[in-house]
Amino acid sequence: MSTSRHVIAEKKRNRSSWLLSLPTVIWLTIFFLIPYLVVIIYSFLTPDTYDVKFEVSFDAYRQIISGGYLKSFFQSFKLASITTLLCILLGFPVAYYIARANEKLKNILLIFIIIPFWTNLIIRIFSWRIFLSYSGVMNQMLMGAGLISQPLEILRTNTAVVLVMVYVYLPYMILPLYSVLEKLDFTLLQAAMDLGANEVKSFFKITLPLSVEGIFAGTLLVFIPALGAYLIPQLVGNQKSLYVGQIITYKIKNIPRNWPMASALSLTLLLLVALMLLIMYGMYRYHKNRRKY
Repeated sequence: MSTSRHVIAEKKRNRSSWLLSLPTVIWLTIFFLIPYLVVIIYSFLTPDTYDVKFEVSFDAYRQIISGGYLKSFFQSFKLASITTLLCILLGFPVAYYIARANEKLKNILLIFIIIPFWTNLIIRIFSWRIFLSYSGVMNQMLMGAGLISQPLEILRTNTAVVLVMVYVYLPYMILPLYSVLEKLDFTLLQAAMDLGANEVKSFFKITLPLSVEGIFAGTLLVFIPALGAYLIPQLVGNQKSLYVGQIITYKIKNIPRNWPMASALSLTLLLLVALMLLIMYGMYRYHKNRRKY
């Protein structure tokens, strides 16, 4: 009798779980699954001047495989990797300092990290354009201080793209790192130093391994959007180094439009992101299992 009651209760819990998750499933189906099915279908059609012809074609994938767009994928991967690495190097000390600060200072510093989110992204990017321009604030300050004799040409370069990318995505690295470092038992560092380890060894043996979860979360939040970035490279970069996000946009908005190629590039980028996620998750699981033993 008790077994049958247990089974009935389990079925009710399962039914309740399905009912609770139903709105989310419907939302994801309408606004995620169906649009991607449309993209998949479009990637196998024939381009027309303004739209597509409903004739099956593999030309888009042939062009991608032939290597015509490999340079753009490499540029995007390079930009995302550099941005993520710089965000880790800059964000880790900041997150560590905030985690060890007293409660009042901690709250103030967190507000400063969150403040950029209160301003529209385009406004922030245009502010950087003004700051980095040939006659902008940075060049005027450097020339006024006598550090340079003529203005630096930073705007419309890859350096400008990396600077703005790091500025925009740095909070996405700091906040996950802070959430992990805040829970860290800092007495472990004192114990390690009491046992003869210096500060550098304590960092690499204790702090860094225990903060891997924050690094992993921050890397996902930075690398994935940086890989398909369009707005920042478009506004502060040059047209010599075209990234995948820019090419996809050009294929959609420029005439003649090439929706199949834009769709094929989007799906290829999605597969690359999924592959990177699997690789990073595998590395994370390997590290976690190794730490257990």
